[in-house]
Amino acid sequence: MAADEQPKLEQLLFQGKKLDCKTSIFGGGCWGLLFDGHWREKNENRGTEKDRVKSKAPSLKKEVAVRRIKNEDCLDGWKAVADKLIEGKELNHNNVLRVFGYEEDVANGWRYFALEPYTATLYDYCDYEYKGPMPNESQVLYQITSGIYYLHGKEIIHGDLNPLNVVITAQSRPVRMKISDFRLNKFSYSKNLSERKEKISWEMELCKRKYWTLSEKTDSLEGIEDATEDAIAAGCILFYYLTRGEHPFGDDFKSILKNLKETNPINLESLRKDHFAHEPIKKMIIPSPVKGFNWLHIANEKFKDALSIQVNTSKLLGNGTYGHVYEGKFNGDLVAVKQMTTTTSQKEIIQREMSTHIGLDHVNVVKLLDVADSADNRITQLVLEWCAGTLADYCEKKYNGPELPPDELVLYQIANGLHYIHSRELVHRDIKPENILISRTTPIQMKVSDLSFVKKTRHDIFSQSKIRGTLQWMAPERLQFLNDPDNMPADLPDATIKSDTYSSGCVFFYFLTRGKHPFGNNATAPANILTNNPVEFVKYKEEKSLVVEDVNGKVLVVIQKMIKFEETKRIGLDEVIKEVANLLYENKDKIQSRLRHVDMDMDNQVDFICTTTEPILACISKKELTFYTRENSSIPFSNWKKKVICLPQNIDGGSVISFEWNIDGTQLAAASRDTLVVWNYPEGKIRFQKKFSHVHQIEWNPTRHNLLATFGRESDQVVLWDSATGDVITTIDSERVTAVKWISENQIAVSSYNGTIKIFEMDENNLTTTRLVKEFKHGREYFYLKWNEKTHFLTSGGDFQIKIWSMDRDEPIYSLSIEKEISAFAWRPCPGNGEEEGGIKMASKSATLAYSTGSGVFIWNPLKNEQNLQRLADIEVDKLAFSSDGRLLAGFGHKKLTIWSAEDWKQILTSDVDLSMDIADVSWVCTENSTNFYENKIIVNVWGKPSKAFEFAFEESKTSDSANPKKLDDEDMDADSDDASPPTQPKGNYSSK
Repeated sequence: MAADEQPKLEQLLFQGKKLDCKTSIFGGGCWGLLFDGHWREKNENRGTEKDRVKSKAPSLKKEVAVRRIKNEDCLDGWKAVADKLIEGKELNHNNVLRVFGYEEDVANGWRYFALEPYTATLYDYCDYEYKGPMPNESQVLYQITSGIYYLHGKEIIHGDLNPLNVVITAQSRPVRMKISDFRLNKFSYSKNLSERKEKISWEMELCKRKYWTLSEKTDSLEGIEDATEDAIAAGCILFYYLTRGEHPFGDDFKSILKNLKETNPINLESLRKDHFAHEPIKKMIIPSPVKGFNWLHIANEKFKDALSIQVNTSKLLGNGTYGHVYEGKFNGDLVAVKQMTTTTSQKEIIQREMSTHIGLDHVNVVKLLDVADSADNRITQLVLEWCAGTLADYCEKKYNGPELPPDELVLYQIANGLHYIHSRELVHRDIKPENILISRTTPIQMKVSDLSFVKKTRHDIFSQSKIRGTLQWMAPERLQFLNDPDNMPADLPDATIKSDTYSSGCVFFYFLTRGKHPFGNNATAPANILTNNPVEFVKYKEEKSLVVEDVNGKVLVVIQKMIKFEETKRIGLDEVIKEVANLLYENKDKIQSRLRHVDMDMDNQVDFICTTTEPILACISKKELTFYTRENSSIPFSNWKKKVICLPQNIDGGSVISFEWNIDGTQLAAASRDTLVVWNYPEGKIRFQKKFSHVHQIEWNPTRHNLLATFGRESDQVVLWDSATGDVITTIDSERVTAVKWISENQIAVSSYNGTIKIFEMDENNLTTTRLVKEFKHGREYFYLKWNEKTHFLTSGGDFQIKIWSMDRDEPIYSLSIEKEISAFAWRPCPGNGEEEGGIKMASKSATLAYSTGSGVFIWNPLKNEQNLQRLADIEVDKLAFSSDGRLLAGFGHKKLTIWSAEDWKQILTSDVDLSMDIADVSWVCTENSTNFYENKIIVNVWGKPSKAFEFAFEESKTSDSANPKKLDDEDMDADSDDASPPTQPKGNYSSK
């Protein structure tokens, strides 16, 4: 048969890609194959492609799974079942896998079925292969039994229930469990497993039908018609799920078969007797002697009662176009439950809200705790964290929750939450006081809510088919289309996320004035926005006679920049965060900083660089290289943008030993046990990849961007590479190398285990030529080599001593003897400010060394006092690191993080940290121009474990007011008029449109 004569589903099957789940090996090798869903044929007349959709499968304009079954393996009556499933005309249930269409290839003896796609099977989940989202426990039990009970109500017995026939549709929202493969195929999985030539695992063998039913037909290819057999198999599957892979009737094949026949579930007691599922499962797998007693139905009702979500419909918190928000409980905790009818015409909006919101996790975004169907499957329920009220409630004096933090911290949190949404390539489109919630727990956090109108963006731009949002809070570039609907273009122009910035500026002013909109009341605001007439803003500025040094005056300056009429002149939320954070830092009497751990999903090696334009983090895991970027260091870690690049199959990121950026952040090098690879940035493409063993460390040249050195621990050679070509430039021989450090464009220091430090110089005109120009003798067994660019001093540490060397002397200029081995070592950087360049003050700071031994942490500055040490703490740390501005020193040890101020060497905080002692290195993420604690962030690499990220966070301190001079004038405010003011809104903790 020619390719163009093949059934369309068969053609598409072989164009598809396999799902990442074990089921892709079944059904003639065709389970889990995906394709784009478009059946295309050539239109010879027009020379273009067009979609052709077969009448029996109109839903194929989507991603589907294709399954191929031999004609003789199809059960009698398969066609009637398939026709009922197509489009859900007669069989339509949230927990039953759909069939979109089928085709028969009679000549070759195959039938092809287009099925609803799924992500994994229950087998994959219990075998720890699938680690994606799952419904909560009670939902899983309820959904599995609901699907089976629904089929029984339609007089369909499954007959082959096992963990491979219960699938997980993670692409749907809510994530659902679905029953698949019923009444189409004879004994499908058992037969395919039996015919496998290669040996299969015990877990896979367990999926054969005979281990899940009492029927004597287990070895038959005919379907089982007894509903009791489905109930028994369902009970076994539920137990298998709850115990993550255990069978209730035994631990090996022989005992399972024996105990099934004797109805003796020997493992049942491993499920707690007080567990709500224990008794229902017991009744299902030990069937009642009374015929017709439906334990499946009873179990389903029990699980329905145990659903984690309970809704109190008598307590309405909010309502709108897309649903109602009620008080409820989730796993015993008070929550808000947003209920939306799934039959509504706004299904796409509901699905978008669920799909985007479920993946967001930020302290200043309302958390979507769970998504589930109601017990009757007619309502979708969004479980949201419980909040005390809205910003509108607070400004309208309807709020009676905990006291809010200082105004500037409230504004910082709002900007932080919305910027996080933007960093996930989303735009909110409906920022207003009703959609800013106030947490019920302390310390108080403001939370952005209601993602009904959220839209995907690309490079901060989004397409718009309709104008969404609330009129009086809408940016002028979007409001203008609603103002003249008769002339609205058929295709609306793209918009940017700065429309959210404008709305936020209006909300900022509303909060600052406790209820005024910068452009007037509800009736006048839209018109004033369109004419750029911020009447209330101007009035407020004049009435208050604000001064520049006043906090409110400075906030007004920020708001002025946020509500610029022209988008191009409007600042972004990243800059808003930076400016408001500066205000927070200035008000230390109100605000204090604390260090917190941030979950960034980082794995293995992490390296940081701050280029002239942006800070960049690179993280390498076993299979991926991830770049984290943000416009400035003020942005919290949680808001950094993420770009993931898959590693080539022959590169195992988990075995990376060294991982380093070049000086300008355009190249990134990684070395594993046998491979050296260099990527370019920001493209993330591999520049070169070479097989090369014994690489322990990578050192980039500080001036030549394409020059790097590599060496192996205790190897006898340093290799110099040209990253532009991937060629070895030259090699430097040195006995048992311990450390390498570039000290200039052409000079490199190499230390050896025998205690020597050799300085090699490359010929400027011929880099392949190197010569030895200097040699120092430190002592044996030292591994620390540091270079200070300000003083041009080289420091070596180890062998119970520290020595400082100058390039114009043969002997050390300073030397310090130590009683115990050095466990950590750091040299303070000192950027200087121009006036200090080369001065005594700069030199004094730059000569400060920090080190740790078993006796404690010490500071040594030989320029101040050659032999006098200052003890910072009586603790031993594994790593020490100065911030790049030289103002802070961090020490990690004994699962504690301690930070000292380098100005007076006082300890400014200590924090318990869940880290092992095997720390690879510590890096501060900040720039030389960082001025505030909040700009400092810390990365800790731990050998063989995910890296940890820490940052300073703002929290409320004792409140005290401050006031100061200099009156605000138009020059300070850049008063070309662009601002905002508020209307009153109905009370409610949640807006639901």
